[in-house]
Amino acid sequence: MRWLVVGGDTRSRALAGVAVDNGDQVDVMGLPGVAGASVVTDADGGPYHAVALPFPVAERGGRVPAPLLKEDPGITPEMIAPALSGTVWGGTPDAALSRVVSERGGRLVNPNDIEAYAIANAYLTAEGAVVSALARYPGALKGSEVLVVGYGRIARCLARLLMAWNARVTVCARHPDARAWAEAEGCRAVGIGALAAEAERCDILFQTAPAMLVDTYVIAGMKPGALVSDLTREGVDFTAADERGLVAWRDSGVPGRYAPDAAGRILYDIIKKETEKWTII
Repeated sequence: MRWLVVGGDTRSRALAGVAVDNGDQVDVMGLPGVAGASVVTDADGGPYHAVALPFPVAERGGRVPAPLLKEDPGITPEMIAPALSGTVWGGTPDAALSRVVSERGGRLVNPNDIEAYAIANAYLTAEGAVVSALARYPGALKGSEVLVVGYGRIARCLARLLMAWNARVTVCARHPDARAWAEAEGCRAVGIGALAAEAERCDILFQTAPAMLVDTYVIAGMKPGALVSDLTREGVDFTAADERGLVAWRDSGVPGRYAPDAAGRILYDIIKKETEKWTII
């Protein structure tokens, strides 16, 4: 199988390394040298069975993120267009990439749309979120009051890990089915209407719901010094949290920071399996 890995963080570098270790032919752009892979400056070396792009695909201005390089190489979808006629993988693809892939006749896939990948990645995210919180928390998880907002894949993995550490876990979720699952899996569960009251007594709050729920009103009643981890892009009012004296932070791209090798292996396995379904290799 032939790969082009473009930009990205330590997950992308690990993905390229796993592919090399499995005997695949790998070209990289916008990444530091990966042993056994060829560093290329253009995308004319194809055809490629799979092109792996970052999470998310583009930064402001439409450039492909290349955070592991000292200088931004300025890679755009148009610059790598010759390679985009096959299977193209990237998280939250933007309109420019979608257009270029369509023009080249390629197939654009967000790995997060594949349930097996989403679940495996959710576990890594949850594990990293716990490690991140423990590094900031002066107490012990055992006996702590932990509030998990939302109950999607990440929250379910998170709740199980927290309970394994003997934390007292309350789940705050909008949908009755989610609350029923949370209770079946050993958590206490409440509706969104109880969020502010539950936030008042928690030691640690994990926000996993993709909406601004931990707002000024919720934060106003929280204990100064309480921890707030935002695992979304928009779920916490950080200005209010700072004014209240909370320890609040946004944990984005968690697998790439806490478990890059595992994240790269998961990504490799999913891309290889799915690509082999669609392509004669």
